[in-house]
Amino acid sequence: MNSLFNAENPFWEAMERLFDLFILNLLWLLCCLPVFTIGPATAALHYAVINLAEKEEHSVTKDFRKSFWLNFRQGIRLGVPLTATGIFLLADIVMSYRSGTGIYTFFLFFFSFLFIIYCFVVMYVFPLLAKLDRTCRELLILAFTLSIRHLGKTLLILAVLAFGIWSCHLFPGLIFLSFGLVAELHALLLLPVLKS
Repeated sequence: MNSLFNAENPFWEAMERLFDLFILNLLWLLCCLPVFTIGPATAALHYAVINLAEKEEHSVTKDFRKSFWLNFRQGIRLGVPLTATGIFLLADIVMSYRSGTGIYTFFLFFFSFLFIIYCFVVMYVFPLLAKLDRTCRELLILAFTLSIRHLGKTLLILAVLAFGIWSCHLFPGLIFLSFGLVAELHALLLLPVLKS
């Protein structure tokens, strides 16, 4: 019975981890509300989750706040154009899909290909911003290079992200945990890459 209430019991450790991810997910959602702060909020989420994955003893809320303000300006300089680019590409994909056949089929595949490359870059650039001190241009180039060099991991990360978004569509309540879980899986896959 004592082992059930032991703080080092694997069940309670898992519950503590889920609670930390819930808090980080909530902070990320709140900080994304102004929209233009998506960049620094995403970098902060990755910073805190990478620290969790490295099993460092840190407060997740302090880690999130620290990274959010440290990367605020650069996060906005990356986040705003990347968000606008994503919206532009998605709008083009939808318009090409609805327009029918012919030249629009070519545009559908063209913009879909560009969107996949865009996703590759976005999935790497914010964790890199969280952990490295580089210019925006250097971060984008490094994100693209790493995403292609580690294509298998990149595709797995993309699948995890797609599953997380799809699960939120099926069960809307998961929006309060799903992105934290996705970020943790993302961190576990990226840690060897970031350390190399």
